[in-house]
Amino acid sequence: MSDTQFFSSEGLELAYTVTGNGPPLLLLHGWPFHKASFRKLVPLLAPHFTCYSLDSAGMGQSEWTSETELGFHGHVRRAIDFVDHLGLSSYDVVGHDTGGTIARLMALADAERIQSVTVIDTEIPHRFPPTVTLLQKLHSNIFTRPILKLALASESFARSPRGYGGFFSDKSLFTDEFMDLFVHFWQHDRHTYGGLMAYLCAIDPAIVDTLDDVHARTQVPMLFIWGKGDPIFPLKHAQAMVDRIPGEAELVAISSARFLPHEEKPEAVADHLIAFLTGSQKAA
Repeated sequence: MSDTQFFSSEGLELAYTVTGNGPPLLLLHGWPFHKASFRKLVPLLAPHFTCYSLDSAGMGQSEWTSETELGFHGHVRRAIDFVDHLGLSSYDVVGHDTGGTIARLMALADAERIQSVTVIDTEIPHRFPPTVTLLQKLHSNIFTRPILKLALASESFARSPRGYGGFFSDKSLFTDEFMDLFVHFWQHDRHTYGGLMAYLCAIDPAIVDTLDDVHARTQVPMLFIWGKGDPIFPLKHAQAMVDRIPGEAELVAISSARFLPHEEKPEAVADHLIAFLTGSQKAA
């Protein structure tokens, strides 16, 4: 991926990269990740699209303060600021996990410019993951907060099925590089870890539960890419969600992948995404 650049939004310096050539494609990461979570996917997309990978406020190299609104709608506003900064008249958006919810909300908030929405293993209305609720409670409690921080810094916990190890079908893909990027990274300093947890605690299930209405009002094509073995957002619930969408929406399941199909099977994800986006552009 290219060198990191910065732009200002709501008094914050937010980080992003630009890679490739072609129609603009905005990529939004989830929790507990940052823009490097697309590092395997972007090289496959770059021959076809200009990929803009953005760090949300509080995550990666982007700034945050105790006054920053880190809920979904705050991220939507700043992502639209980013599109304005780039001067884009139209674009497609891809989001993973919470980034997928931000992308779907953007489809209404920036309806005149967004051409399509692709989401990868993302929130499902009325199916909020109990693990997220537990982590929010543990961090909010002054007595359990230090225990949680120690657990998230522990390599043995991170590699366990209760940690990040549950994200993978093929555990050999849980590499030292992944650990450095998405486990050790958050322990650099107190402020970096604080951003990670502030983002987590701002994830609001009430907004997630509005997504059926969001889907019904979305006027652009939607593609849902899912790891067949995802334990966080089970495929059967994802399929039921997509079946309820009255507009143009498709779900594709990626074999031998769990919560991170773009990490485990980037070629398969890229193939589906390129075919979808090319078809959407031709139809437009």
